[in-house]
Amino acid sequence: MTARSLQEHLASGDSMARLAAHAQRLLQFQRLLEAALPAALRPHARVANFRLGKLFIHAANGAVAAKIRQFGPRLASDLSNKDAKVTQIEVRVQARNPAPAQFPHERPALPGLKQKQGLTELAHQLPSESPLKGALERLLRSVKE
Repeated sequence: MTARSLQEHLASGDSMARLAAHAQRLLQFQRLLEAALPAALRPHARVANFRLGKLFIHAANGAVAAKIRQFGPRLASDLSNKDAKVTQIEVRVQARNPAPAQFPHERPALPGLKQKQGLTELAHQLPSESPLKGALERLLRSVKE
């Protein structure tokens, strides 16, 4: 028995085959859209659906949507392929999911006893007018337990 690819599994059932074909068509439209748009707009637009000759495009914001609408008819002809004729393009603003929340930066570990002793010795060896000596002394005061 040989292992079947995901594509073979998707194409095996009738409804799954239709879904796989539709997904493949949307992927082709996405590639055509990226080729037709200026480089500045490409990351901000994506193909959402295709139904009855109407291609739905989601734009990241209103400015991108307005710019894509300006391309209208030329974009429709660029996006038409041998399998599907694009007769209309509808652009909707659909902001992408925001970046995942950043976890607060972990506070670095405080210096241990050996490090404190080394910093104290270094501070004692520096001349009294040294800015580094003052900074080390402030650091050592702040990390005392």
